[in-house]
Amino acid sequence: MRKPILLLLSLLFTLSLLAQTRPPNLPHYDEKTIHFGFLLGYNQFSSLLKVKEPLPQPDKVVGMNIDSQHGFQVGVISDLKIFEYLRIRLIPTISFGERKFNFNTIDAAGNIKTESTNIEAIYLETPLEFKIQSKRWRDFRPYVIAGGKHAYDLASFKKKKISEEDMLLRVNNNDWMYTLGAGFDFYLQYFKFGIELKSSFSFNNMHIPEPQKPFSNIIDKYKTRIFYITLTFE
Repeated sequence: MRKPILLLLSLLFTLSLLAQTRPPNLPHYDEKTIHFGFLLGYNQFSSLLKVKEPLPQPDKVVGMNIDSQHGFQVGVISDLKIFEYLRIRLIPTISFGERKFNFNTIDAAGNIKTESTNIEAIYLETPLEFKIQSKRWRDFRPYVIAGGKHAYDLASFKKKKISEEDMLLRVNNNDWMYTLGAGFDFYLQYFKFGIELKSSFSFNNMHIPEPQKPFSNIIDKYKTRIFYITLTFE
């Protein structure tokens, strides 16, 4: 994760140096009340996981963890100006990702082994975000983001075809999340280009309890966390 962030910082530094050597681009861009664009991004699905204590079935499942998985997203940006330093954005987005659940199990001989199950996620997201901007400095303008969104997992249609016996655990299809982040806008000759780093966190417990299933019964709380690196074109 460090390499992509260092690469982004190097790019920001280079672009800011170039901006000092020529007249400002798009000098009246921020006077528009509304404008549109699109985004492309990388995401990493993570989680906040809490296991039950004491373990409900220590003779079967002795622990678990979730591996972070990588994905991508595309979306459309609608941006409304409130005043000079505040804008509201509605960004319908589709995000593709995956979650890998690892369970430590114990067999009849007392040996511990790991069993994994991957749960695909195709999130249809409707974020509503407040974009708080600093004063523009030539072709560069940093900002912070705060907002919320609803996410619906379209992959749930595929999961319905899986039998109850084959599905080790189930997670909720609907997710309500809050988002925090920061970004940088660069005013180029013909459009505005932005880079954002942000994270979204679930409000609600996404796990659907099924006490009859050992893999499900071990989970007390599971909340989605998603990290994004996003490129915007407006």
